Amino acid sequence: MDPIDNKGGTASGLAARTYPLVALAFSTIFVLTVATSVWVYYSQSPAVDFASFWAAGHLAITGQPALAYDIQAHRAIEMSVTHMGGLMPFPYPPPFLFMVSAIGFHPFWLAYLAWIACTGALYLLAVKRFLSPRYAFAHPAALMNAAIGQNGLLTTGIFAFGASIVARQPYLGGAVLGLLVIKPQLGVLLPVALLADRNWRGIAAAAVSSLLLLAAAALVFGLDSYRGFLAITGDYTGYMAGSRWNWGELASLFAFVRFFGVPEAVALAIQGVAALAAAAITWRSWSTKAEERVAVLAAATLLVPPYLFTYDSLLLVLPLAFLLRDGRHPWRVAILWLLLLAPILAYFDLYPGPNTIPIAAMLSLWWLAGPKAAPVPAPVPA
Repeated sequence: MDPIDNKGGTASGLAARTYPLVALAFSTIFVLTVATSVWVYYSQSPAVDFASFWAAGHLAITGQPALAYDIQAHRAIEMSVTHMGGLMPFPYPPPFLFMVSAIGFHPFWLAYLAWIACTGALYLLAVKRFLSPRYAFAHPAALMNAAIGQNGLLTTGIFAFGASIVARQPYLGGAVLGLLVIKPQLGVLLPVALLADRNWRGIAAAAVSSLLLLAAAALVFGLDSYRGFLAITGDYTGYMAGSRWNWGELASLFAFVRFFGVPEAVALAIQGVAALAAAAITWRSWSTKAEERVAVLAAATLLVPPYLFTYDSLLLVLPLAFLLRDGRHPWRVAILWLLLLAPILAYFDLYPGPNTIPIAAMLSLWWLAGPKAAPVPAPVPA
């Protein structure tokens, strides 16, 4: 749906002309990025994030899933197709091995293409419930996910599809949301939302779905895979505590304040306060069955975990969709989009500041659920 075709107001003529042009430009860049990446993956096998997924998937389908969590064994598989300079471990729960097993085959470039095509299709089918497909790939993080082969298209697709149907189809919606056990930091507010909505069937379905997936992973990949996952999770916790990350790469509020030299304990306290506020706003939005509740949940989710990356910000496509549909404040869309673009520019040394994703998430919550927020039209019916 175009910005001027809405129930909540009419966007300015400039915005109505600019939005489709920007969307077309970025969608074109997205397609060119995928096409270029296929060639680069074919000719150079770059040491990007997708190499970690491919190596884990390869180990899983060759009967060695627990080695996906052995940093050196996993790196050796990565090195078989890339020129890895550092470490790129696999810090995802064993159920995620089901996803990457499908792309753990040779050749490397074809596995990448299959990954982007499948996760991109899922993402598009899910978010078209909220906005016109022309805007789906105009989110800056979509471009990043395409370039490095990350999982944002997959997780946002699961989140958007499940959250959009859970009220009307609680069993199916809950079962889909349960799949977020593959990346649990993105599902931490789901119980809050479903409890506030008193959606007991959705809660039950999500619990059964996630538990079945966890049990299936234990059965298929073995308990050693869980031991390996717990060990590598401890390593990552140590990396965070030891300030071994470039704080501009992480997209959490914790990393944002750490960028400015705030002590770790204070940064964790700030993160905790933000998480509680996000949970409270989510509860209010879902308990009152607000029309913007799915977008609120998406924005609030990004304010809870301290461990979050820029590619995860694709979830903010849902607040963007509602702001586009409302159409009365085009400058809000512009500000939000620029805040999402800045961390992408940082990868090209074009932006030296902190990661602005948490600012985008907080503004989204304020505009959607703040005390002066105007009603937002409902999403496109399924």
